Amino acid sequence: MGFQLWFYFIILFLLCPILQSTESQQAICGEEVCGNVTIPSPFGIHSRCYSRSWFRVSCKQTHKGEKPFISINGIDLELLGSLFQDTILIKNPVSYVDCDHKGEVGSSTVNLTGTPFFFSSDYNYFGSVGCGNLATIFSNEADPLGGCIQPICGDGASESGCYNRISGNFTSNVVNMTAMYPIGKDDDKRCASAFIFSRLYFREDYPLPIGIHIETTHVPATLSWNSTYCGDAGQSLVSLSVFHLII
Repeated sequence: MGFQLWFYFIILFLLCPILQSTESQQAICGEEVCGNVTIPSPFGIHSRCYSRSWFRVSCKQTHKGEKPFISINGIDLELLGSLFQDTILIKNPVSYVDCDHKGEVGSSTVNLTGTPFFFSSDYNYFGSVGCGNLATIFSNEADPLGGCIQPICGDGASESGCYNRISGNFTSNVVNMTAMYPIGKDDDKRCASAFIFSRLYFREDYPLPIGIHIETTHVPATLSWNSTYCGDAGQSLVSLSVFHLII
């Protein structure tokens, strides 16, 4: 009996540092880190740090190091952090209109239908890069949300555009591009993009926040969510954006 008790204490003594090390390495929810991003609660990397699959974060290795992603209806969105409670900052893909050289890049759209997430008018603006068009945004119920007029085409058109406030929250939308001026010899400059971007991330500037141009593929946008949402997995695949060019 004495030998068994002595042996038990030896094993416990040897295991204690290992157990303490394992416990210290366990992430504290709300303080998990992926790359240089701290994951805000209720999101989490470890299963004990999120209660719904919507808030699961995957820490993935990219050519720029580790990056956190959330998956919304099959689209992986890079998580940039959090600016305010109950909001997160994501890399939101830009959609293109009449841009042949963009190929498949312009086909990427985010779908928030059937999820607790939405774009809030309190934190986001609608923007468009290009020239010669009236860019307007509507909810999928055809309610107008806002719009802006791009400058006349000329030198530096790829760096020009417009932005404006949006008038309501939404999960999906339709954008129209209506030509405002006759198309001349610079037809290729009618390539345009449209996007939702976080007004809190950029310093306001005219005609566009610094750093956004026709080659920009993603812009930071603020996502909000309904904490009382009780829907299911949300399998609807309605596109976030549908674009038309009206000449």
